[in-house]
Amino acid sequence: MSARAFALLPLFLLGGALLSQQEPPDAKKDDEEIKRAALQDPYTGGAAALMEAAGIAAYAPFAWADGKSTDSIDTVLGERRILWLETAHFRIGSSLSACLVPEAQDKRKALLDEIKLLRKKLPRVPDRPKRIDPWLRAHLYAQRLEALYADFQQLLGVTDADFPARGPEMGQGAYLGMPGKYLVLLFQKKSDLARYAERFCGTRNDSSLRWYHGTTHQLLAGVSAEGLEGFDETGIHGHVIYAATHNLLNGYRGFHYPLPLWLAEGLAHWYSRRVPSDVVNVRILDSEAVSQDKQADWPVKVRRRAQHEGLPIPFATMAKWGDFAEMGYHAHSQAWSRIDYLMQLDREKLGVVLQKLKGLQTTAAGTRPPPEVVTLAQKLLVDLYGLDGPTFDTKWRDWVLKTYPKK
Repeated sequence: MSARAFALLPLFLLGGALLSQQEPPDAKKDDEEIKRAALQDPYTGGAAALMEAAGIAAYAPFAWADGKSTDSIDTVLGERRILWLETAHFRIGSSLSACLVPEAQDKRKALLDEIKLLRKKLPRVPDRPKRIDPWLRAHLYAQRLEALYADFQQLLGVTDADFPARGPEMGQGAYLGMPGKYLVLLFQKKSDLARYAERFCGTRNDSSLRWYHGTTHQLLAGVSAEGLEGFDETGIHGHVIYAATHNLLNGYRGFHYPLPLWLAEGLAHWYSRRVPSDVVNVRILDSEAVSQDKQADWPVKVRRRAQHEGLPIPFATMAKWGDFAEMGYHAHSQAWSRIDYLMQLDREKLGVVLQKLKGLQTTAAGTRPPPEVVTLAQKLLVDLYGLDGPTFDTKWRDWVLKTYPKK
């Protein structure tokens, strides 16, 4: 499929379980705080040494996508309503308001560990803040996204040196093969994402959007906290990692065709589920009965189905998935678990699978994984892991029953 055709297609819109509702923000107060904060980053003060330590390449204004700049977006959405920062591999805009440190022990510890790591680079960051202000929140996302990029490169067995910029086309760029940096927009308000989507993408969306800016070949992940109703900060964090993983996977060696859904979804969930969260990035089908308060307990849920013949989804069925809308809770959770199994078997081999799948030459067009990609994925599992469909089913199921908790 041509780059132009892909440029017209919005990527998947995602929903989730409605848990951990936050207090509704005071929109006027939040806007004023962002406008004051936009004057200067308090944690670097614009000092070159501190910016370098934090991995900040630039603040606004800078180029964005498709010939537009951060100033172009500010003109549409309002001056000084977005904090802009650029890192080695991402361009990020954030209008997220301040949030409190979560009370749940696992969430609190994970966040404070992130802050501790950031504080080594930026001494002005408080040791144990009770409140995460807009700039601190933006820095945390910059750190999270670059950590994801580094881990993804490690999975693939590549470095920046493997992608020297050779041209403006897909597959020839410095960013896993894409010529432009990956884009992330973190909005507080639904209206801001809706206006960006309409003005710069020609589509309608006010909660979560992945989009391919086809002129400059850049992949965007955009969210609005207000649109992700019921998602607390850890839920938003996990959702952003989920969307960014999809974009890195699509961008690697060029965005030419989609990969098998079980693989792409499973990998995106595998990365996002490292964030302690009560929400899940899936649509639960009407035919599925899943208690809301237990939706995030995927190891337990997968194990309970693995205990019974006929309930686990056979790999032969997974391999043929081509329509995201048909995937429900159990499809997503079991795709995640298949990747979890392959990761613990041999992470390096999974990277080889991705390399070979993304290096396939095909003229197939469409939004479904091409048949030759589906076939190659199955062949690689046999060649590298010794897993044909039935063997994969048996060994994965045995591993689940031995590894995942009963409750």
